[in-house]
Amino acid sequence: MNTEYEQIRRQSLGWVRQAGLIARERFGTAVTFRKPDDSPVTDVDHAVQDTLLTAIAQHYPLDAVITEETQADPDRHAAVASARRCWVIDPIDGTRNYARAVPLFCVSVALMEKGWPVVGIIFDPMTDRMYSASAGGGVWLNDAPLTPEGVRDSSDILIGSPSGQNHHLPATVHRWLDKYKIRNTGSTALHLAHLATGGFDAVLVTEAHPWDIAAGFLLGREVGIVTRCLDGSELFPMTLPGDARRELTFFSASPDKFKPLWDELQ
Repeated sequence: MNTEYEQIRRQSLGWVRQAGLIARERFGTAVTFRKPDDSPVTDVDHAVQDTLLTAIAQHYPLDAVITEETQADPDRHAAVASARRCWVIDPIDGTRNYARAVPLFCVSVALMEKGWPVVGIIFDPMTDRMYSASAGGGVWLNDAPLTPEGVRDSSDILIGSPSGQNHHLPATVHRWLDKYKIRNTGSTALHLAHLATGGFDAVLVTEAHPWDIAAGFLLGREVGIVTRCLDGSELFPMTLPGDARRELTFFSASPDKFKPLWDELQ
């Protein structure tokens, strides 16, 4: 365990929870706008993000920050190119759900160093489930360390999948619909959290960015989840800010399920 990363994980849980509770309190009353790419964003996305950024500026003034939404005051953080560490933040992952009062969304926060996530926190405000990890420190669900072997059910294979609306899914996924249990919660970060904690056996991710997946990747890595980009390359390390806007596609699965599903996917 890296004691510095573990200390940051513990210190960060409070302000991540505080930010997430803003989303829970405003659930069903958010005002929705459209971004230039026509995707939705709400006033609550910005309220949650501002709370997170204020906490980071206060506690970690030497760290950089990359966020999904536009920052109101980017100069209060260190520059990404020169900072040793960088936070990547999705204030509400599952904004389409949130904007329509569907209670499937989360706050996703990760700290990256040398291209790797070293602290990851995913908070589901509607269920009050806080998933967190530090590099080498294992995965925690709220205040309890978690071992997925005690959760995972081997009787069914449950796979989290994107909708495929904007990019065609691999043909294998269509065959999986007839063979396995396929789920889409509308939140990539939640898919990865459920994979790490034993709810899902595998997750296919498309059209993702670092703020969607950095925290969930670390959760999975800490419990042995295997991850590969579809071309066979490794997902991390990545270069920031260069890779921040690049769309990422990859497949993750539990160690016992990865090879057979990967072979089918190939």
